[in-house]
Amino acid sequence: MRTPVALRVTLGLVFLAQFASAETPASASTEPSAAPSPAPSAAPAPSAAPAPEGASAETAGSAAPSVAHPVDAGPVVIPVEPEQPALEPIPSARDTLGGHFVIGASAGAKWQFGSLEQDRKLNDALGTALALNLDLGFGVSRNVVIGAWGAFDDHSTPSGCSSCEGGKSFAGGPFVRYHLVQGTRFDPWGSLAVGLRSTTVDSRGGSKDYFGVDILKLSLGGDWYPTSNFGFGPYVAFDWGTYGSSGGHTGLSTGLRLVLDLPGK
Repeated sequence: MRTPVALRVTLGLVFLAQFASAETPASASTEPSAAPSPAPSAAPAPSAAPAPEGASAETAGSAAPSVAHPVDAGPVVIPVEPEQPALEPIPSARDTLGGHFVIGASAGAKWQFGSLEQDRKLNDALGTALALNLDLGFGVSRNVVIGAWGAFDDHSTPSGCSSCEGGKSFAGGPFVRYHLVQGTRFDPWGSLAVGLRSTTVDSRGGSKDYFGVDILKLSLGGDWYPTSNFGFGPYVAFDWGTYGSSGGHTGLSTGLRLVLDLPGK
């Protein structure tokens, strides 16, 4: 009876030993096989992306405001240019004419055309003249001068008239003159005038006087001021008038003009 019992115990121990040896390789084989398992699981990653319903709802709820409702950054401030200071008006140039007395004297040559009387031409009795002019004006504004003028023309003997001895002409009247610029040394101007004229024609048989009106006298010129009181410059003048019923006569003159400005520019 003891022998079978001992045999059973022995067989049981052998069985347990065999069972233990069988379990040890199985557990060892599972450990190394667990390392390479992530490689095959990388491929089905898209199918594993969906999260549980609770997690997806929370994720969607937290992501939605960032797309549909951006975070309020506050009011947008647009920079503006700094306020410019008010510009002061530029003052006008100093008035160098208003209230001034301007005295002018000129000398030049004059040529006359037209009629002295019916059937007698100016050129037949009077030749080229030495024209002397004088004007006195007062500046009533920064551009305008009004005043009076006078002229003396000393005519030479015309060619082709053996009995002629030349003649003399006096004229004068009011004028208005406009000066174009201010504050420069060169002072361009233009003037309009009217006047009365008396002309004497000399000949060997005696002298004859003619009296008429200068309907228009137009003068243009420019004065250069090397100093504040004294200036000079060229001029050209054209006049048109009549000696009664003789028709019209014209004159063209040019020369040099000297100017005295008081109290000075």
